[in-house]
Amino acid sequence: MSAIASRLAPRLPFYYGYWMLPLAMAMQVGTSPGQTFAVSAFTPALLTSLELSESRLALAYMIGTLLAAVPLSTVGPISDRIGLRWSSLGIVAALAATCWYASTVQGFATLLIAFFLLRFLGQGSLTLLSGNTTSMWFRRRIGRVSAIISIGTSFAFAYVPGILAGAIENNGWRSTYQTLAWILVIGLLPLIALFFCNRPEDIGQRLDGWSESDLREDSDSVVTIERSWALREVIRTKSYYVIALTSATWAMIGTGIVFYLFTMCADRGFDSATAANLMKTFGLSMLAFQFVGSLAADHLRLNLLLGLGATMLTAGLVVLAPAESASAMHAYSFLFGGGQGVLIATTGVVWVRYYGREHLGSIRGAVWCATVAGSGCGPLIMGAVKDMSGSYVPAIWIFTALMSPLAIAAWWIRPPMPEDDSTDRDAADDDSPNEPRLAAQASL
Repeated sequence: MSAIASRLAPRLPFYYGYWMLPLAMAMQVGTSPGQTFAVSAFTPALLTSLELSESRLALAYMIGTLLAAVPLSTVGPISDRIGLRWSSLGIVAALAATCWYASTVQGFATLLIAFFLLRFLGQGSLTLLSGNTTSMWFRRRIGRVSAIISIGTSFAFAYVPGILAGAIENNGWRSTYQTLAWILVIGLLPLIALFFCNRPEDIGQRLDGWSESDLREDSDSVVTIERSWALREVIRTKSYYVIALTSATWAMIGTGIVFYLFTMCADRGFDSATAANLMKTFGLSMLAFQFVGSLAADHLRLNLLLGLGATMLTAGLVVLAPAESASAMHAYSFLFGGGQGVLIATTGVVWVRYYGREHLGSIRGAVWCATVAGSGCGPLIMGAVKDMSGSYVPAIWIFTALMSPLAIAAWWIRPPMPEDDSTDRDAADDDSPNEPRLAAQASL
């Protein structure tokens, strides 16, 4: 904990967790150098400057993404041991150094290293740490908090590519990567160093900002006692695997389809403007459903939201496979974007609400490793199927077959029971954020 945070917290007229929200949002925006939407802005310049074919560039990106998943599983456990603050400082500093290194690449091999580091540090590690940051400060209100943070994420998705494209056109791609490095060092790094605090208990506050009077007035509060589960316990639950496989499969499908969306539209007789409009439909639908889903997560059972999101993804794939009209393609974008928005909202809440905060880094880190790996496999599957069959449609049906059973299973996930049951910990019948059962049973 920083000295400034310890002195500032008692003087603020509000809960310090609300001070952490814009910091977590800034960390989310800081992941941009490692995100596909930002890397895509550099693609034309990289192709020309490094004299690479599109397939070679895509290969470097896919291999870098797959390799990034390997060390990612260590980030969560490390953050559990040394704290989110020091972990975040190290990752942001390393990401800034990587941006500078990216400005010096000369060919396929050095570009592959740059992609590996960008994906591992930005899309993987910093995304994981920023998500865990809010989970350390909020539980009952985490849904509405996630809704607020979703605005910052959507802002980055909507505007960062255009800003980068303009900078690349005016100053060149190497200079733009160096500018990104300086922004991280001068902008984000000091904010974390000065104001980041690992958890409310470090400054004498309580989860969600509850006071002693709040606890007396609401004796059913889950804040009184929190049951945290270790990874070795979590991996014995069925719900863990449903949530993890849904996250990894959705990442694989989404990355694969978006990566080839323009090519797919061209194959079906649509121009590039149609593909661009599909991205707008996708983005707006994702933002709307993510915002509503985040608010709903404070009031509805999480299995209902996870089931809805997975079902919408599956329905979008069923629409996409035979789609031959622009309206059908937009229907796919609406369903898939909306489903992704609901899943982003739900998975941002479910881990801490089901399994607690103490081992959150280890639990989410293991799943995030599989998710990043899945995002690297999607384009490979799409490309290989297209090379063999001449069409992307078989790959879409393969994705549908993979997603369908998960969409069914998602409706039936449950939080684990505190009792030590080696055969099935998923017998709990409610995961409502206002239900006192977890806290009450944890005290037995």
